[in-house]
Amino acid sequence: MAGRLANRPSITPIFPVHDMPAVRDFWTRAGLRVEEYSPEYAFVMFGDAEVLHLDLAPGLEPERNAAACYIHIADPREWHRRWKEQGLPVSDVVVEPWGMVEFSVRDPSGNLIRMGRND
Repeated sequence: MAGRLANRPSITPIFPVHDMPAVRDFWTRAGLRVEEYSPEYAFVMFGDAEVLHLDLAPGLEPERNAAACYIHIADPREWHRRWKEQGLPVSDVVVEPWGMVEFSVRDPSGNLIRMGRND
């Protein structure tokens, strides 16, 4: 069993974006670093870990974008507080019936990010 945990995959979502400068600003305000690979592609970093990739999609309609990811974090209330202070459009923190403490936010391209932990 321990071998399975040591060999689990690392998964990095790739989000489509219609306005790279706006999304770069969003993630920077969120306290993460954006490393540009090219004008059309970038990496969102937390320390030395890749959180997600950004891929320019000029024809993307943010209101029709169904891309999403869930990010497991140790302290969702603290992340929520910091992001709200930065003016990011975060939802309220909720405690789901199954025990997850979580909130969500959409970036300027309509990508849904849900963040939380199991209490």
